[in-house]
Amino acid sequence: MTQCPLSVLIVEDDPAHAEAVARALEDSACFSPPRIAQTLTEALQAIAAQPPDAVIADLNLADGKAYELLPGDQQEIRYPVLVMTSQGDEQMAVQAMKAGALDYVVKSPETFTQMPRLLERVLREYGHITERTRAQEALRASERRLTDIINFLPDATFAVDAEGRVIAWNLAVERMTGVTREQIIGTGDQAYALAFYGKRRALLVDLILAPEHHPTHPYDNLQQQEGDQLTAEVFNPHLDQGRGVYLRSVASPLRDPEGRVVGAIESVRDITEPKRAQQEILRAYGESRAITEAVHDTLYMVDLEGRLLWWNKRVEAETGYGPETLRQLPLEQLFVAADAPRLKPAIAAALSHGYCEIEGRTQTVNGIRSYRYNGVPVRDKQGEVIGIAGVGQDITERLHDQERLRLAAAVLDNTHEGIMITDAAGKRLVVVNQAFTEISGYSETEALEHPPSLLKSGRHDRQFYQAMWASILQTGHWQGEVWNRRRNGELFPAWLTISRVRNEHGATTNYVGIFSDISQVKQSEARLEHLAHYDALTDLPNRLLLLSRLEHAIHRAARNGRKVAVLFIDLDRFKNVNDSLGHPLGDELLQVVAERLHARCRTEDTLARLGGDEFVLVLESIERPDEAGNLAQQIIELMGEPFHLSGGRELYLGASIGISLYPDNGTDTTQLLRNADTVMYQAKSQGRNTYRYYTESLTRAANARLSLESRLRRALEREELVLHYQPQVDMRTSRVTGVEALVRWEDPDAGLIPPDRFIPLAEETGLIIPLGAWVLASACRQLQAWIEAGAPPLTLAVNLSSHQFAQPDLAMHIGHELQLTGLPPELLELELTESTLMQHDRRGMETLEALRALGIALSIDDFGTGYSSLAYLKQLPIDKLKIDKSFVQGIPEDRNDAEIAATIIAMARNLNLRVLAEGVETEAQRDFLRRAGCDAYQGYLFSRPLPGAAFARQYLR
Repeated sequence: MTQCPLSVLIVEDDPAHAEAVARALEDSACFSPPRIAQTLTEALQAIAAQPPDAVIADLNLADGKAYELLPGDQQEIRYPVLVMTSQGDEQMAVQAMKAGALDYVVKSPETFTQMPRLLERVLREYGHITERTRAQEALRASERRLTDIINFLPDATFAVDAEGRVIAWNLAVERMTGVTREQIIGTGDQAYALAFYGKRRALLVDLILAPEHHPTHPYDNLQQQEGDQLTAEVFNPHLDQGRGVYLRSVASPLRDPEGRVVGAIESVRDITEPKRAQQEILRAYGESRAITEAVHDTLYMVDLEGRLLWWNKRVEAETGYGPETLRQLPLEQLFVAADAPRLKPAIAAALSHGYCEIEGRTQTVNGIRSYRYNGVPVRDKQGEVIGIAGVGQDITERLHDQERLRLAAAVLDNTHEGIMITDAAGKRLVVVNQAFTEISGYSETEALEHPPSLLKSGRHDRQFYQAMWASILQTGHWQGEVWNRRRNGELFPAWLTISRVRNEHGATTNYVGIFSDISQVKQSEARLEHLAHYDALTDLPNRLLLLSRLEHAIHRAARNGRKVAVLFIDLDRFKNVNDSLGHPLGDELLQVVAERLHARCRTEDTLARLGGDEFVLVLESIERPDEAGNLAQQIIELMGEPFHLSGGRELYLGASIGISLYPDNGTDTTQLLRNADTVMYQAKSQGRNTYRYYTESLTRAANARLSLESRLRRALEREELVLHYQPQVDMRTSRVTGVEALVRWEDPDAGLIPPDRFIPLAEETGLIIPLGAWVLASACRQLQAWIEAGAPPLTLAVNLSSHQFAQPDLAMHIGHELQLTGLPPELLELELTESTLMQHDRRGMETLEALRALGIALSIDDFGTGYSSLAYLKQLPIDKLKIDKSFVQGIPEDRNDAEIAATIIAMARNLNLRVLAEGVETEAQRDFLRRAGCDAYQGYLFSRPLPGAAFARQYLR
């Protein structure tokens, strides 16, 4: 050995391994601290810079193999190389030694610890043996070491050189072939002997791979093999005592540093058992394939991930997919999306319980079909589950049939009609449903096997049943109304349908009877008949029955020369009851009135209710007109008695009655009723709680009223209405501060019609709604036009009727009108009467608040004529009170009028309200009101109402 310390170059790309070797060398006094190179490039650079005494190199480096560090034919390299390799790389290490490495070691912690001793031995050998001897000894050592290594491999493994000669083998080879090591080595001339460097083809290759059956050995192709392995399966008939053995051979080439193949290592495994099992499976599959393909159901096998491993042709036929598509298609993709999630739980169930069954819909060439899949686990020889095999049955039609049967059963069990099915003779019940037992009272046990005549009521004669069966035999069915008898003996009407059932040959197999209990229908018909002619609330005859009886009474009176009286009765102040106490109490009052009136009538008389609080009494066969008047007076007195209602309430009513007579006031029902209605309104207008007979003058008045209504509608459509404006004057300055818009009607035929004629009519007919809307819109446009023309801003007062105030969207409509005209809201003042405000409580307050929110001023018109309390007045969001002209007319002479006016003004002051007096016609009236503190007035003293143009000329210049 050279003198210590010696320099060493460690070539290792694993820092941990390099560090372990370096620490071991540093612990020895024979070696100086080693240099470390991580790549082949760094190693060559380090050697060129300073050649080491020895190199320890890993065979496989990041940028190449360590063969370039070996001497080989490069005589300039003069250092020993110790090769380090990992487990399994020994054949490469052998090639490295042939290329010039002195020795190789397998990496391990023990090897790293012994590295100084190993390197000393290498250096010692390097100094005493020739290059050829070193190579030969290294080769022999490597072959011995290779033999030791492959002895641990379970498969029969041997190594051959470039000539195909066996150079190493393991004990598994001897066990497989039955040839001992001595027989394999033997002497050079033995027929089956193999010298260590023999010249003929390896005996082991012949023994194992049977070249007479497989003349081409896998090794023969290794020269052209580009990969690292070549695999082949062969059958050797000589092994296993002549029974033959299937073998799988895997050959891996050994290459020199230039990449040339210099040998091979082969591993041979006995695959006889799985091969024969496979052949048995194929044989069994071949025998069963015809059966599986003949099966109408789909057969399949999936792995644990749900991928198809095997299927029969039925799967391809029904899905339309070929083998390549099915092989790559997960089974769950054959399901529709809603049913696909069922597959994985089914596989889990098969694994845990040994069986699974699911139903799912699959897209097939025939559309979506329903299948029932069942499966069981499939296991290998070791008992491991490798898949799920099973059958898929198309159950689409079965499900349809089941659904039809289910629906039929559901219909049979849940229908409200009783169903009974007899035998072919119609003599014996074979099926009844639940409704049959509920309707008839007979249980299923009591009904079956009995004739259907157990329901026979006895109310139909023989001819009825003969006609029924004649129809059934002729047409195949019969339907009609029959009377049946329940089990408890009660009779009931039923609607029965009987149909004959035939089989495919046309023979009668059954009769089906379907019946329903129409007792309630009959009762409903009777109730409907009653409701058609009687009032639902009072049970008195309604208009339809009244007209029928009145017409009958007229005909009889005409034959007998008698009279008929029609009394049209309307309750006084009934509306106040509904508005103040509510409709339920109003309905109760009407019922009590009906009872009281009906008790007063004769048997031959007819008392009817037409609706609301209107009643009509028809008196037949009277001789004198005063008989009707006497009865009317009695009814008035009867209505004057108190009515006692629920809750201890006691109410008083009156009645207004109009009387018309046949034939004096009409000869038909329409005339008599219309005339009685007309004269009833006359009784109301003359003080109520009285009666009046019909006269011709009333007819003329009624016709005039109808004509006026028609003309008023036409006037609205043709805009024949005009507005007049009356100034409102400040008491202190005598300046015009506001104006009230008053509607006038210029009729083309009748001329100017005063408001007191058409305003009440508009209130009664509902025309006040469009009339009021027209007045508001026209007045707002006029005032805005004056302002735009340069006139000073004035407040505009417009009256609101109770019908307008009742509109739920009043504030929205007025706000919209202001927006259209552009009139500022603070210039508009809406006037409402006390009675209007009192008729609307909570909803009216909401409407007032909505109007105030728009910025509109509110005033109470005709104040003092109503009945509102001071407490209620304080709650209202109002700005002004208008003293009614009825209190102004007597001022100052009438002390009562003067005190009322002064009181109203004082009360308004206390409530911070402004006061305006209307109807001021004298200076004395104006002066009194000014002294009392009134803020403004309007009336003939200052100006009459004027048309718009005249008002503008006089007051807006």
